[in-house]
Amino acid sequence: MNGREVLGASSAVSGLRPDHAGISVADLEASIAWYCEMLGFSVDRVVDVPGDAGRVALIRHGDFILELFAIPGAAPLPDERRHPSTDLRTHGIKHVAYAVGDIRALMDELKTKGVDVVWDVVMHDHTLCAFVRDNSGNLVEFVER
Repeated sequence: MNGREVLGASSAVSGLRPDHAGISVADLEASIAWYCEMLGFSVDRVVDVPGDAGRVALIRHGDFILELFAIPGAAPLPDERRHPSTDLRTHGIKHVAYAVGDIRALMDELKTKGVDVVWDVVMHDHTLCAFVRDNSGNLVEFVER
């Protein structure tokens, strides 16, 4: 398969769908509060990482789940990972993006809440998008769909 071919409906991957994304954060309680207050998530559960290695919060917005990890002694997010254009220069997952109906209204609301805006609303590839940072500096993107 060359990557452009589509697997048939009988393939085991035909039922593949997004389930969750994992994000490492500096302060679990502060991150839970940020995602709940800024983006309307709710807490499913908070559990210990096996081996007393830290804690994990599973937070939900509709069908989407974020898994927030807080591990003692974890290295902070490097400065170059805090901006989309410099983060692209490091391999790995870049950000979680959320589709919104009215990006300008969302950004106005988030700015009144004091969100850390990286890129205010811009047109990219014929799509309005914006980037903010969560309380740990992780990039969060919004796209108007």
